[in-house]
Amino acid sequence: MAEKVGLLKENKIPAIILAGGKSSRFGKDKSRLKLTNKSLTYHQYKKLQKVFKKVYISSKKNKFDFQAPIIYDKQKEHLPILTLINLIQKFHIIFVIPVDVPLISIYSIKKLLKHKTITHSFLGIYDHKDLKKLKQNIKNNNFSPKIGKITINLKKEELINLNYKTEYKKYKQKIKVSYAKSIYYRDRA
Repeated sequence: MAEKVGLLKENKIPAIILAGGKSSRFGKDKSRLKLTNKSLTYHQYKKLQKVFKKVYISSKKNKFDFQAPIIYDKQKEHLPILTLINLIQKFHIIFVIPVDVPLISIYSIKKLLKHKTITHSFLGIYDHKDLKKLKQNIKNNNFSPKIGKITINLKKEELINLNYKTEYKKYKQKIKVSYAKSIYYRDRA
């Protein structure tokens, strides 16, 4: 019962899908990839709505096939760490997820919330206490969000990044199954 109260409290944290990248390794905009008749971003958005009251998309422009609140990334550079810093400054505490990490389960998202931590580049909870370390990374020409924060391990497959078309083709069916499961997800009580 105490865990449920904690999750309800954490539910006030906004979730933000990072979907403003160039997708240069992939060759086309990953956020608009179609899995069913809807985009990868749409499916991430719907999955996160199962956990969070407020879900946003961070992008340089509105390029999506559905209506959702967008936080426009006004940076000229395509550096997710700068976007992350701006989002933390705006909200003070956030849950972030890259659009191209589609196999993360709702169960694992809740595990990240429970432990108030991260597990993967740009996946997990960041807050205002992380700003100093993120800014120091930039000063050191390190554009990684790795800041020495305690991380937790999740199943390796859940952390697959769709950086190349070969990965998309390999995991496309698993991603579809994952999204179908998240539609019918029930809490493990």
